[in-house]
Amino acid sequence: MKNSLGWTVASALSLLVSGAVAEKAVAAGWKAVTGKPAPREEDQVLSYRLGEVVAFAVISGAVMTLTRQLTLRQAAKIHARRSGDVPGAGEAPALEA
Repeated sequence: MKNSLGWTVASALSLLVSGAVAEKAVAAGWKAVTGKPAPREEDQVLSYRLGEVVAFAVISGAVMTLTRQLTLRQAAKIHARRSGDVPGAGEAPALEA
């Protein structure tokens, strides 16, 4: 089943907003724990130890992935409730959590 334009727009907007919120949350958490800003810019990354950069990458990746999945699940529930069209219906079955 082809995705509707409404679902495409809703999912894209919700992912953009949740990604920005997750990025801010990770940066604030990193600063609270380490006392240093999150390593983002090239000149900042060079001043951090390798372990710090790896830890930040793992943490931020995990938070972003979890945020993306939870956001899409909630957006799909809302879209299905409003339109009666379940995004992803007819595709490969999802794993139940």
